Amino acid sequence: MQEALVLAGFALVLTVGAVLLWRHANSGARRAASSAFLDNQLKRGRDTAAGTPFAENARAMRSGFSSWDRLLLLAGVRQSVGFYFKIGMPVVAGAILAWLFLGPLSGAVTFIMLAVLAYFLLWLRADKRQRRMISQLPAFLDNIVRLITIGNSMGAAFQTAAATTDQPLLEVVEAAASLSRSAKELDAALVQVSRQYGLKELYMVAAVVSLAMRFGGRSDQVLERMAAFMRDVAQARNELTASSAEVRLSAWILALLPVGIAGFIIVANNQLFMGLWEDPLGFKMLLTAVFLQLGGCYWLYRMAKSI
Repeated sequence: MQEALVLAGFALVLTVGAVLLWRHANSGARRAASSAFLDNQLKRGRDTAAGTPFAENARAMRSGFSSWDRLLLLAGVRQSVGFYFKIGMPVVAGAILAWLFLGPLSGAVTFIMLAVLAYFLLWLRADKRQRRMISQLPAFLDNIVRLITIGNSMGAAFQTAAATTDQPLLEVVEAAASLSRSAKELDAALVQVSRQYGLKELYMVAAVVSLAMRFGGRSDQVLERMAAFMRDVAQARNELTASSAEVRLSAWILALLPVGIAGFIIVANNQLFMGLWEDPLGFKMLLTAVFLQLGGCYWLYRMAKSI
């Protein structure tokens, strides 16, 4: 009797398990079918969107333009032999002098430090000009809105407003206006220029221009609200920058000071560094210092980024 009850209970457990597996399989099949349907719809929507001229131009601009080219454009520098000679001559001369007077290791470290310094100065100039461009963009949009309100078309308003803009934004809008005059749609020209200069705000303007040129509507109101939104964002960014200046400056100093001291020691006293490098315990200490420096820089970056 007990054996029969045990077998019956075991059979009941197997039956319940089979029912649960069957229901799970059915729900899994339904989820797979739903996922396939959604994927199909999304793919169809992407294919439809990808067929528009705006999407095609945006996709075309994603390739063929390096970050170095964008940095030089933002810095207002034209690539030429004279520019590379001007930026490379101090780096090479300093490295050669350190090599001759302090040794090959000092020359190599000096070359790296001077190259990083030159890149940092170039990046600082590019960042300053980019911020200036973004701060000029709301006034440029206001000019377009006024010209549209008095009866100008979107293209004519853009061309007229571009002629009255100051540098450095003048360089950007003139490039877009020139592309627009050379048998290229204005929205496509704005997409290309925004991709070249890395200006996301200009890409938003390109999206509004694309909608206005293809479907009409009150584009002047959209541009006016976009200009107001950009001003609010710029004000909030300036307030946040001012309130977090001390923290960001501390992060820069704490991150760069050990690297600068280590570079100075290597350049000024090769024997001290080579003694640590050749000693097993000193080599472990150097590796530990490098990993601690990398970890500290990462956490300082995260701390400054989260503010």
